[in-house]
Amino acid sequence: MSTAASPKYTINSNWNFEGPYVNLEAASAKCPVRVDLPHSWNAVDATDDVNGYGRGIGRYTKLLRLGAEIDGKQVYLHFEGANQATRVWVNGAEVGSHRGGYTAFVFDITPYVVWGENLLEVEVDNSHKPAIPPLSADYTFFGGIYRDVSIEIEEPVHISHADYASSGVYIATPQVSADQAKVEITTLIHNACNAAQDLVIEQSIYAPDGTLVKSISNNAKALPNTSKQAVIAKFSITNPQLWSIDCPQRYSVVTRLQDKKTKRTMDTQTDYFGLRWFDFSPNTGFTLNDKPLKLIGTNRHQDFKGKGWAVTDDHHIRDLKLLKEMGGNYLRVSHYPQDPLLMDLCDQLGILTSVEIPIVNAITESQEFLDNCLEMQTEMVKQNFNRPSVIIWAYMNEVMLVPPYKRGTPEYQAYCTELHRQAVAIDSLTKAIDPSRATLIPFHNNMDSYADADLYDVADVVGWNMYPGWYSGSCTDLEKFLEEYHAKHPTRPTIMTEYGADCDSRLHSDIPQRFDFTMDYADIFHEHYLNAVKSLPYLAGASLWNLNEFYSEGRGSAMPHVNPKGIVTLDRKPKNTYYLYKANFTTEPFVQFANADWTHRAAQLDSLGAYETEIKVYTNQPELKVSVNGAEPEPWAVSNGVGRKRVALNNGINNLVAVGSNPEIDNRKSVSASLNISLEGIPWLINDDFRELSVMFGSKRTYTNPETQVCWMPEQPYRPGSWGYTGGELVLLKNWAGTLPASDVDILGTDEDPLYQTMRRGLESFRADVPNGRYAIYMHWADLTKEQYETLAYNLGGDTQHEESDDAFNIVVNGQVVLPALDVRAEVGRQRPLDVKIEAEATGNEGLQIDFQPVRGYTFLNALRIIRL
Repeated sequence: MSTAASPKYTINSNWNFEGPYVNLEAASAKCPVRVDLPHSWNAVDATDDVNGYGRGIGRYTKLLRLGAEIDGKQVYLHFEGANQATRVWVNGAEVGSHRGGYTAFVFDITPYVVWGENLLEVEVDNSHKPAIPPLSADYTFFGGIYRDVSIEIEEPVHISHADYASSGVYIATPQVSADQAKVEITTLIHNACNAAQDLVIEQSIYAPDGTLVKSISNNAKALPNTSKQAVIAKFSITNPQLWSIDCPQRYSVVTRLQDKKTKRTMDTQTDYFGLRWFDFSPNTGFTLNDKPLKLIGTNRHQDFKGKGWAVTDDHHIRDLKLLKEMGGNYLRVSHYPQDPLLMDLCDQLGILTSVEIPIVNAITESQEFLDNCLEMQTEMVKQNFNRPSVIIWAYMNEVMLVPPYKRGTPEYQAYCTELHRQAVAIDSLTKAIDPSRATLIPFHNNMDSYADADLYDVADVVGWNMYPGWYSGSCTDLEKFLEEYHAKHPTRPTIMTEYGADCDSRLHSDIPQRFDFTMDYADIFHEHYLNAVKSLPYLAGASLWNLNEFYSEGRGSAMPHVNPKGIVTLDRKPKNTYYLYKANFTTEPFVQFANADWTHRAAQLDSLGAYETEIKVYTNQPELKVSVNGAEPEPWAVSNGVGRKRVALNNGINNLVAVGSNPEIDNRKSVSASLNISLEGIPWLINDDFRELSVMFGSKRTYTNPETQVCWMPEQPYRPGSWGYTGGELVLLKNWAGTLPASDVDILGTDEDPLYQTMRRGLESFRADVPNGRYAIYMHWADLTKEQYETLAYNLGGDTQHEESDDAFNIVVNGQVVLPALDVRAEVGRQRPLDVKIEAEATGNEGLQIDFQPVRGYTFLNALRIIRL
């Protein structure tokens, strides 16, 4: 980002807003309401249980007070981003409009502002528009002015803002080596005067340590009433200090515009650039400054819990620190350009980037759509032109995922032809503006579709979004696909642009399965993918999907309205995968227990009074020793950053300590981590110490509520002296991708969706051989047939659903009918929880017996909890 001497300040505070809402509570709020920027009107209604979210026109107004500071000056109104179509008025006059929700735009408001109060009116529209991408995507299109708005005041002659809201100073490095760098600076001059102005343009180039490297002075005659007059300066730097991921050294250019006659400085601006060169090879991957480098990092969406896209600078800073501390060297800025501060941090921290415009899933077959795409691409490239971190300009993510026509039809062929035409146009434009960087199109894993559209040879690099082992097949299909692709297209440089598995950090399993949303299955997935990424030499790198969980309003799953593939949560708590990568790609000594936030657990103990489970430790140290409950530390083997062993946990508090060391450096120096696990163990034979039992039916998962620390166990069949069910069957949903071990239905009115998304159907009874006494029995049901449908390509359930059944049954506790002819759907409807608390006595050493007597259809139960009173 350039730093101008001219006054520039944000005007984020004290706006009035009126806008579209789907959420009735929000709609009933007094309008207009006072808001501060960044702001989105969808922060609530895109995450609630009402289907859909407000897409339409939001209106912002603000009184802007100006005074003598504007006399004889140019005044600009600068937006960093508003989603997605914007119109602006100042004092009743329309000053401009902008299409696209992710790039900056600037309006010259000089003719419209006055001393005193000025009325700003901004209309932002996030409704679907066929001519503006994105048309659809697996993320929520939050409406609003969600980035900074600023006022900038300039002299009549200044460095231009008129070239797509760029800095007005373009720094190209057409040739860089370890010995010499050639640099070309193009400065755009704005002259608002009616007469030509004789100028001196002085540019001082400083090395990363602040040493003056070179001074350049050029005379220029700024033509009257011109906004983008170019002045070019060329020079060389010998023995340049190179920009790299480990040493991201940046040069600076200080540009001064001076009146040639009076020597008065009219404008001063600082811009930064880095000197580096890179190459993508189809066989050996990527090199930076002639050194091989595997690009390792993530994608990133600009969401935060409870805020949507209306995040502050501090949120951007935190995300980049997380990526750097993980050992990441690459960020795919997807699926749209993001906040300029985020990009500044990539330059400063040494994180290479790919940036793309939001053409996602499909295109519109129109010139207007293409023109808008070309405008977005131009804005993106010019606004980020000087950044050493940027190595790729991308476009058209998975555009053959949901083509509007059936393959083989004339309409399909025409669509493919138009898609190719638009891709060529975007790529050609990009190369015309910036020939120094690579271009990329990210494909989904369907080779034939992209061959149909003849897209393989359009961009410089092919990106693959890969999900074998999640959306399809098994993890081992990853290598099979990439090897087949590389054999068919041996001249195309390749990068894996996405890969990931949905995981909810509240869910775990000793028997993980695809689609179960557990951390444990995600661990299996990511350990396999990481090994593949490291082993395939032609793969330039890979970017995890995604750094953070993010909102996708139409999604179901264990966390409705959220895509949970992030390796950190919506509020930025790291998951296991984050630490897996940290163990593999950082050098600072590190050790961390997996599932360190899972400190409260519940399990059935074995006959010896223990619960055996796998414990994992992430470390970048070659030697690892682990102590369990004060025992002598035992050495654990470490492979690919992971040490693992089956460990017997006892009822109560279990203390684990891990110590990592590297004897080749200094065996006396070590790094350690500890973990206390509180285990609520149910004895093999229930005894007088029994206090509580929480069970999910039809499930192999455990679930821990992070707020209450209630730990839910998977079901088991009844065993005398213990507890469990009798009869019934699992209810599994089959879909386009396979069998779901849990439904992805959004359970309305609760955040504890996993409790209700599995069931046992047709069960006859549940028995717990608990001691005599009083008990509270909490029974939980939900009808898993869908009330709401969402046609989202990424929803595992799709349009399939559980079998329709008209069910009613009696609940009988210890021989007494408590709930006669219970009809869950009649009580609460579909997709809604029915929670019933029953108080009962266990007498005569008979424990608790709950019988399910069918009246019609099936009996079923989703979850049950017993507490001793």
